[in-house]
Amino acid sequence: MTEILILSSKLYPDSDTTNYGDCILIQTDSDLIIYDCGHERHAEEVLTYMAKHNISKAKIVLSHNDSDHFRGIQKLIESGKITTIKTTLLLKYKNQLLARIDDKRKTKESVSKQLLELYGNIAKLSGAPIEDIYEHPEDVCPGVSIVGPDLEYMLDTVAKRLDGRESNTQDGETAVNATSIQVSVDINDNKMLLCGDCSFAAIENIVRDYQCIQLPHHGKVKQAELIWEKKWNQTSHFYVISDNTGNSNGGSNDLNTKGHRVYNTKGNDNIKISKDMFSSTSFTTEKTLGR
Repeated sequence: MTEILILSSKLYPDSDTTNYGDCILIQTDSDLIIYDCGHERHAEEVLTYMAKHNISKAKIVLSHNDSDHFRGIQKLIESGKITTIKTTLLLKYKNQLLARIDDKRKTKESVSKQLLELYGNIAKLSGAPIEDIYEHPEDVCPGVSIVGPDLEYMLDTVAKRLDGRESNTQDGETAVNATSIQVSVDINDNKMLLCGDCSFAAIENIVRDYQCIQLPHHGKVKQAELIWEKKWNQTSHFYVISDNTGNSNGGSNDLNTKGHRVYNTKGNDNIKISKDMFSSTSFTTEKTLGR
């Protein structure tokens, strides 16, 4: 039986001021998948979980380059328990990116240098067991698959950032956030979507397919409201927010959750998503949850 555990930093030291970032565990019958690991403290919690459940190996999906999704990954690698890290290896696409920029001053060498500088966290993983999600599109494991971002969307967004002649945003997010990798998880007959910090445009066409969604960018207001507008009549569906951002306010402080079933790590211990949570009789709307 598949369960998802969204780690909270509520009981960590200095949780009110420290940005611990995201870390989400996907436990299936056969595999443990770690979706982001934003701090060494999260990594310690993951290793404790693995020891408690007698799990010897795990896989990682790194949604994007930002430190609050990355900082604990090195500790997990050093533990010797990681078999695969799936993320976006942009150096493989330098030719396509160069063609999209359409700036004669750019060369393959300069684009490569930019990518190494701007996506430095992912570059640090050189030598680790890492796979590019587009080169390896197969499921992460049975019931867990990568569903976005679309390759063309990713290339267009990254090219815009490398170009430098336009703003460093795409669809209301930074270029790095907008292209966060999205993961679909089957939980019995239901599906959950993990979003990282992605833009709404990256998931607009699929949000109605999911009964549970991780609201992007730690509960950022604009993204959440667009999702709710798109899913206006799917009242039995629910949402989770991973907001372990300390006093930097990931966004959820300003989010009005009234009328929606929302669970937020900012006000809760770890949140476990299991098949029982999808029961239509297990909740009442018109209340503010996750505070």
